[in-house]
Amino acid sequence: MKPLIQLALSAGLLLACQALACQVPVFRYALERWQTDKYHVVVVHQGPLTEDQKKAVQLLEQAVSPTFETGANLMLHKLDLASSPRVDPRWKAEVSTFKPDDTPRIALYYPASAKIGEPLWTGDLTIKNAKGIIDSPLRQKIRDELLTGTSNVWLLLQGGDESMDRKAEERLRKFLEQASSETKLPDGIIPLEKAHQLRSGPDEGPIDMDDVLRSSVPLKIHFSTLAVSRNDPGEEIFIAMLLNHSGRMRSIAGQPIAIPIFGRGRVLEGMIGEDITLEHTLGASSYLCAACSCQVKEENPGLDMLMAVKWADHMLGNLIIEDRTLPPLEGIAEIIKVDSDTPAEEQNQDAGAIHDNPEDRSSITTALVVTLSAIAILGFIILSSRTTKPT
Repeated sequence: MKPLIQLALSAGLLLACQALACQVPVFRYALERWQTDKYHVVVVHQGPLTEDQKKAVQLLEQAVSPTFETGANLMLHKLDLASSPRVDPRWKAEVSTFKPDDTPRIALYYPASAKIGEPLWTGDLTIKNAKGIIDSPLRQKIRDELLTGTSNVWLLLQGGDESMDRKAEERLRKFLEQASSETKLPDGIIPLEKAHQLRSGPDEGPIDMDDVLRSSVPLKIHFSTLAVSRNDPGEEIFIAMLLNHSGRMRSIAGQPIAIPIFGRGRVLEGMIGEDITLEHTLGASSYLCAACSCQVKEENPGLDMLMAVKWADHMLGNLIIEDRTLPPLEGIAEIIKVDSDTPAEEQNQDAGAIHDNPEDRSSITTALVVTLSAIAILGFIILSSRTTKPT
């Protein structure tokens, strides 16, 4: 009887996995359905602020407000040590080094999912620094690329050697051109307008809402390349975000780094120097453009960047899936078989279901049904084995 039990269980699990299949490519799934994790900005001071310092705080308050016109995945924590002796344990290290006569300062922390306790950047409380935390010219370019259908943006962080940087950019552009011609979109993706036709037209029938696009952003295979100097003063804080979550990238100076950015500004581990190869570029590009897998891994590499974008406003219906496990993200470090201390799990600690549309749960419901069916079959088999007596 054991083979029958195993068969029933295997069939149920197989059906459940098939029910959770998703044809939308990873880069598009991330753009349309993943909320970004929130960074934490901590303002530390003791006593009154100057007018300019108050304006800097106001800029940060606007950025974290839901009514802020562009939005930012950011949370603000204001600590006036003169009136608030109690300090959140998360910021004790920052507060412990602050002296009464110190200039008020800002500390920027990664999202809790990164599991990094130290600030990624600190600086004086100024209007310039507040603006630099919220947004920057390069992040605006990345945002525009992603919202016009670019599959993923490859950011080349220059190392400082002009010849080495130029050769790295030439290689990357050449590899991406080949990747663009060789990478194909998965079959079975359903544009939103076609989904409406299928549900109300002559061929009306059930469709898997997981395969339906959630925005009018063009779906295409297209890779773009942007380059920035590691010493660009206008991108100081953004570059700190890119590097300081990875000991590997942070510790290697003087070499160019190619970093893929996709979805809502999510980055993977970068390729450094000689690691910028055709094989690695093809591997990363094909993964990001492949059908979204719903099999869960213990680790989910990748990190959201802080960007001033109301991504949901660009999605039709603001449909964001929060009640299913996110598909795994393969980091470049895993693709090219290198060790990395990049934080593994992406826990959406600030997540909450924004819209609870029954259609969004169609695949989960189907999976539940087939799994329960498998259990029922298993129970029937076990019951039969116990009640049937040999003649």
